[in-house]
This record gives sequence, structure tokens and C-alpha cells, in this order.
Amino acid sequence: MLKRLALIGGAVAGIVMLRKKAKQQQAEQDLWTQATDDVHAPVSPVAPDPSANGASAPA
Repeated sequence: MLKRLALIGGAVAGIVMLRKKAKQQQAEQDLWTQATDDVHAPVSPVAPDPSANGASAPA
């Protein structure tokens, strides 16, 4: 009977530790996302398409 209680107690403690670890990892991920949310990769300028301005191509 005592072994069964110890086993159940150990299982409960393990579950609690796993949930705590998961919450810590989620909080760290949320913090990382918040810290890097406004950072974007540099965008290279694109040359304008000459046909996009409404001018027709020379015939």
C-alpha cells in the first residue's frame, strides 16, 4: 500500500514538474516573439516595371 502511494505521489510530482517546465518554455517563447516581433529582414528595392506606368511598349 505504501509503495502504491509513493508511486502515485511520484507520478503526480512528475506531471507537475512537466507542466511547470512547459509553462516556462511557453513564457520564454512568448517573450522571444514579443522581443523580435518588430524585426524584419531587410527588403531589397525592386526596380519599377516600365510597363506598369501605363506607357505602351514601342511598336
